[in-house]
Amino acid sequence: MASLLSKGVGVLAEVGSIVRFLGLVLKAAVRRAPSPSLVIEQMIKIGLESFPVIMAICAFVGSNIVLVGYYAFQRFGGQDMVGAYSGLMCLREFAPIIVGAMMAAKPGTDMTATIATMRIREQIDALEVMSVNPFWFLMVPRFLAFILVAPCLIVFASIAAIAAGYVVAVFQLGVNGGTFVADLTRYLTATDLWCAMLKGIIFATLTCLVACYYGFNSAPGPQGVSRAINRTVVVVATIIVIVNYFLSEALFG
Repeated sequence: MASLLSKGVGVLAEVGSIVRFLGLVLKAAVRRAPSPSLVIEQMIKIGLESFPVIMAICAFVGSNIVLVGYYAFQRFGGQDMVGAYSGLMCLREFAPIIVGAMMAAKPGTDMTATIATMRIREQIDALEVMSVNPFWFLMVPRFLAFILVAPCLIVFASIAAIAAGYVVAVFQLGVNGGTFVADLTRYLTATDLWCAMLKGIIFATLTCLVACYYGFNSAPGPQGVSRAINRTVVVVATIIVIVNYFLSEALFG
């Protein structure tokens, strides 16, 4: 019991530290706008690292969704509804989750390692000695880049998943292509796209926050960097799954 209480207090203390870290980033962003070149540099890096992986994963996820949906609906003769099912699942749920997870796995971990290495080599201390706010120089451009790139990735991820699902439904399972597209246009709305993009922005913000926090507070040595990366992946994956439930309830419930 005492051990559980101690762990609970530790979790709350860490959440408080992350919130305080976010406050310092926001304070730095309000005081001075970041360099556009730094933001663009980070956007290109995030896009190049994430785009191919997200497209490949979303294509297979979209295919799986159609397979599962088709055989489930076939039991009561509703297999032609697989287009609507595929579109709603891909756009509302899986595209935002996969984009968030891959942004954590690729640019997120890279960001943690970079900032942690700078911390170990005392480069962050050097910035402070030169009167350069590390939150403004290191964190703010990354936050803006994550927030700006995430909606674009959501759009492409949704297209890849739905297109792959269409190919499987029409050419493998024999679903009428016109019916598949008609269901998509009938049941998917612009609101679904906006909500998916909002989810992506929230997940990207959380991913960047956690990655920067653990990198900035990394323990010394290679083990410290490794531990920071591991915590980033575990914490982001957990947060995304939990937050996604509440967002789905609020946006689509």
